[in-house]
Amino acid sequence: MPAILTKTRHPLRNTYTSAHRAAGNGRKKPAPLARSGGLGMETAHVRRALAWLTGLAVVLAAFFGLSAGLMQLYRYCTTSGHFAIEDIRIDGISQLRPDEVIALSGLKKGDNCLSVHIPDIEKRLVQNPWIEKVSIKRELPHRFIISIQERNPQFWVLKNDSLYYLDKNGVLIAPVESQNFQSLPTLDIGAGGEEALPYLSDFMSQIGSAHLPFDTSQISWLRVSAGKGFELYWENKHLSLSIDFKQWQRNLRRLALTLDDIKKRNEIDKVREIRAADGQVWLEKI
Repeated sequence: MPAILTKTRHPLRNTYTSAHRAAGNGRKKPAPLARSGGLGMETAHVRRALAWLTGLAVVLAAFFGLSAGLMQLYRYCTTSGHFAIEDIRIDGISQLRPDEVIALSGLKKGDNCLSVHIPDIEKRLVQNPWIEKVSIKRELPHRFIISIQERNPQFWVLKNDSLYYLDKNGVLIAPVESQNFQSLPTLDIGAGGEEALPYLSDFMSQIGSAHLPFDTSQISWLRVSAGKGFELYWENKHLSLSIDFKQWQRNLRRLALTLDDIKKRNEIDKVREIRAADGQVWLEKI
């Protein structure tokens, strides 16, 4: 059937013509992808990465430059004569001499203050048996202060046929020598006496505050044993005193009251031995 022409002279489709048939092979061509937007995003990422790398490079350059400057400053300070040691002060010593402490410390006048490692010096000093604690203060530009806490000898003790100083905790200090001689009571540890050594420091402190008619300088020896506890010999009066370990503080107070009483009655020279145990006191007269 011939096509019917419209006024625009385009043929009208037959009623049997498919309205969706495409031209050519009947398939629509896909629309081309727009690439201009993706390229712009890639360029922005690259710029940000370059900016970040540039900033990192600047920071690293500044860091290494500062480190190099600090190293130069450190070298200058630890070698400069401005910080040379001129004064070394020693505090708290009675058994040791200042020159001994300085020699043991290794400090020398003229050395650089800032090049000294204080913990090394403290470690060397505490190796001396007389030194219990030490602290060192650096005062720039040229001074050191060494503060020492010495061990305080309380007794003599016989060890390997030689006399040694012993502190209040029973710690061996050093041999008794002419240059550091002190007259002290001799400590003797008898059978079972080791159990009382932890109380020895407190006991000696209580001796000085128990209002006894003598001080530790008048005690010629102290024996510690399970049998008699703490046993003292008061040399001036030739009097033996013993305090039982059990409740020894209470026993010591009872002993002090008894000594005060017999002293007031002028009978102290008639007593040979006094023993305090279980809260009671026994006297043995001459």
